[in-house]
Amino acid sequence: MKIKLNDAVCGSLEVPAGRAEILVWDEVLPGLVMRVGQRRRAWAYVYRPAGAGRSSAPQKIGLGVWPTLNVKAAREAARVEAGKIAKGEDPAAARREAKRVQAARLAGVLEDYEGDLARRGVAAAKMTMSTLRRNLSVFASRDVATLTRNEIVRRVENLEADGKPGAAAELRKHARTLFEWTTSRGLTPFNVLAGLRRPRETRAQRIEQAEYGRALSDDELRAVWLAADIETTFGRYLRALILTGARRSEMSRLEWAMDKGDRLVLPSSHTKQGRAHEIPVTAELRAILAACPLVAGESVPASPKSGKTTRRLVFASSKSGGEMSGWTQLVAKLRAASGVDFTLHDLRRTMRSGLSRLGVDHDTAELAIGHQRDDLVRRYNKDDCWPARIAAAERWAKHVGSLVPPEDQSSVVIRLSTKREAGR
Repeated sequence: MKIKLNDAVCGSLEVPAGRAEILVWDEVLPGLVMRVGQRRRAWAYVYRPAGAGRSSAPQKIGLGVWPTLNVKAAREAARVEAGKIAKGEDPAAARREAKRVQAARLAGVLEDYEGDLARRGVAAAKMTMSTLRRNLSVFASRDVATLTRNEIVRRVENLEADGKPGAAAELRKHARTLFEWTTSRGLTPFNVLAGLRRPRETRAQRIEQAEYGRALSDDELRAVWLAADIETTFGRYLRALILTGARRSEMSRLEWAMDKGDRLVLPSSHTKQGRAHEIPVTAELRAILAACPLVAGESVPASPKSGKTTRRLVFASSKSGGEMSGWTQLVAKLRAASGVDFTLHDLRRTMRSGLSRLGVDHDTAELAIGHQRDDLVRRYNKDDCWPARIAAAERWAKHVGSLVPPEDQSSVVIRLSTKREAGR
C-alpha cells in the first residue's frame, strides 16, 4: 500500500484478519515505510547503498515508533539518512558495526566467555577467567577485533620480565584459547595469537626448571604436619593434601557428597584433567574428615534450568560456608610456623616421590595422584588398579603417621568429631 501519510491516516490503519502486519509506503518521501502491526506501528527507511545496482538487496534502517515519532519527524529522520547515503555512507551497515563493536568490547566478551566455560563444565574456568581479567584489564573497553598480537605478547613478556614465568605461560595459553573462541563466534576475523607457543627453552632455563619445585624431606614433612593446626580449616585441609597428593583446588572444593565411605569420588568437572578421580579413604584420612565440622553451605548455580542448589564443602570457610580464600597469607603463616619453605604443590610432589621410595610401582603411583596415563597405555589398559591404589595410599599414610607423635592425632580428632556429631 502506498499513500500520502499523515497522523490521522496512521491512526486509522488496520491490519486485515489473518495478517501479522502490513507495510504502508509514504507517497511524499520515497523509501519511508510504516510497519503496521496488531499492537505496534514503527517507521523504517528502505534504501540501496550508493552505487549499488537494482539487483542488490535493499537495506532497511529503523527510525522509531509512531506516535512517539509522528509523520513529520519520521520524514525528517528519513531525509537525514538519505543525506548520509548520498555521501556514500551505508547507515544500516554502520549501525550493525556499532552493535558488533558494543558486543565485542573485551569486558563483555569475557563475561560471555565465562558463561560458555561454565556451560561446558570446564574445571579450571575460575582460574582461567582470573588470569584473563587480571592481565587484560587495560583492554577492557577495547573492541577485541582491534587487539593486536603485539599488544598481548607484550603483556606476556612483562610477566616473564617480572620473574613470573608460570603466570606468563598461563596468560599465553588462555589468551590463545580465548581468541580462538572469539574467532569461532565471528567477533574477530582470525585468531591473532594462532601459533603462539612458549619459546624453546635454553640450556640455562632447563637447568633452572629442573630445580623448580621439590619434595619435602621427612623432617620437613613432620614440621609442616605439626604446624598444620587440626582445629583450623586450613590445618585440616593441608593435612588432607599431604595424605592424598590432591591438587589444591580439588581438595578446597571437595564436597561431602563426594565422600562415598571408602573413597572420595571427584567428578570430571572437579579435576584439572577433566576426568573423574577416586581417592582411597585411609583411616588417617578418615580421621581428618571426621574432624571437619558441618557448615550450612553456600548457594551456587546448578544449571540454567534447575536454578540454585546448596553445596556443602568439607573444608569450607567457617564464615561464608564457601571456599577458603587468602591462600598467600595462609601458606605464608604456615611456612613461618613450620620453618619450612614450601608450596602447596610441593606436597603433591612429596607424596609422589614418597610412593616411589616406598616401592610403589610407577603406574600405581601416577594413578594415585590423579595423573593421566600415556595415550597408548590409556587406550588399551582399562584397569584402574584400585586394590593397588588402596595399598599405596595406606602405605603412604602409615609412613606419614610414623613421622609424627601418636598423641598429635587422637585427642583432637575425637574432640572435634564429637562436636560435629552434636551439631547434626
